[in-house]
Amino acid sequence: MTSRELLRRLRRLGAEVVTDRGKGGHVMVRLPGRESYVPTGRGDVKTGTLAAILKQLDLPRDQL
Repeated sequence: MTSRELLRRLRRLGAEVVTDRGKGGHVMVRLPGRESYVPTGRGDVKTGTLAAILKQLDLPRDQL
């Protein structure tokens, strides 16, 4: 899954994407009481990175 697709799916779940927070090719994603940083580069988000983002946001993989 690309970072663009991941951000779109997270927005559908009610996440706020904060583009002015984050360094380099990353943006902050906030859900109530939780936050994580998502890379915005080209290509697919690696599986370990995706798993870490979902863990930080307390979301199960099947909810995407």
